[in-house]
Amino acid sequence: MINKITQFSMLLLLSVWILLSCKDEKYKGDYNPDTIKGYKNEAATVSSKMDSVEAVNFITKQKLRELYELSALASNSNDTVLNSLLREQLLTYFPKKDTTEIFSLLRDLSSKKVTYTSVTKFKILAKDSITPDSIKKVAYSINYFNEDKKLIESNDRIGIFVLKQEPIQFKREFKFYFTSLNENDTIQVNDSIPPGVTQKSIGKSPK
Repeated sequence: MINKITQFSMLLLLSVWILLSCKDEKYKGDYNPDTIKGYKNEAATVSSKMDSVEAVNFITKQKLRELYELSALASNSNDTVLNSLLREQLLTYFPKKDTTEIFSLLRDLSSKKVTYTSVTKFKILAKDSITPDSIKKVAYSINYFNEDKKLIESNDRIGIFVLKQEPIQFKREFKFYFTSLNENDTIQVNDSIPPGVTQKSIGKSPK
């Protein structure tokens, strides 16, 4: 009986320690508001040394990072003009006129007072071969941190995105947009890329 009580106490202490350790996790990214303000969902050109899988992984992780960092900045902005500009930039990551995902995300970030975000446990879910205009899924964890860089929460999600490759002057250029950041909230869309944005990506490689 005593051994069982001792074992239970040890398990309880271990569980509490794990929970406290998670809460003590700190944001360690290279946060730069001026850089984040310039994020737009521009077409991305990848290195010719990357194979198709590497290219998709690189682009998708970069877009996730940009989207969440831009959303956190927008949710904390009290400047009406800046806030409007940031929201317009967020719209470029989704099909035209689709504001549902964005407003839902901004409300969530604002209510939880999120200042910093990071993407972890990233993995493209294999469905088919890498083909143009294909709808794909990505499993990832998004971490939310407060203004003191302390972890608020971590959420596992499955996002859905559309990717289109367009060879331009011997370079592989991809157009990209999300249709959902969480599969449970997916809105049915056509498997196509809306016209528009064709600029080159200048975002930094995600860590």
